[in-house]
Amino acid sequence: MVYRFSVAALIGLASLASAQDSPAPPPAPPAPPPLPPATAGAPGAKAVDDFDHDAHMHASRERHLKSMETSGVHYQRGVWSYGDYKHNIDGVTTPHGCAAACEADEGCLHWNFNVVHHTCSLKGDASGHDDGVPDWISGNAKRYVSRPKSSTEL
Repeated sequence: MVYRFSVAALIGLASLASAQDSPAPPPAPPAPPPLPPATAGAPGAKAVDDFDHDAHMHASRERHLKSMETSGVHYQRGVWSYGDYKHNIDGVTTPHGCAAACEADEGCLHWNFNVVHHTCSLKGDASGHDDGVPDWISGNAKRYVSRPKSSTEL
C-alpha cells in the first residue's frame, strides 16, 4: 500500500506532534486588586484627586505668618538664597523653632522654613532674599547686620 501525503500535511503533523510534547504555557497572572475609592468616605468629602495643593500651601503660609506676628522674631515671606549652612534641622517643625535654632547656632545668620513640608534650613552669609517664593518663610538672626549695598548693586 502506498500512502501519498503532501509536504504541507507532513509539516502540519510534525508540528502537532512537537506541540503535544512541549509543556502547556503557564496560567495568566491574576487580575490586579481594585483601586481604593477616590473619596475619604465621609459625605461631601473631596476626591483625593481634587486636593488643591496651592490652596493648602497658601493657607499653611498664612497660618505660620500669623503665628509669628507676636513672636518678636524677625520674619518675612520668601527664602534666603545661597549661603547654605545646615539643612533639615531635626525636631524643628515651626518657624518659631527654626528661628530659635538659628539664634542658638553661632554660624547662622538667616533661617528658611518651608510651610508645606515643615523643614528648616540655616544659612550663613546669604547673598540675597527672594520674596517671590510662596512656600517659604525666612528670617534673620539677631546677630545679622545688613551691609549697605555697593554702587554696583544699586
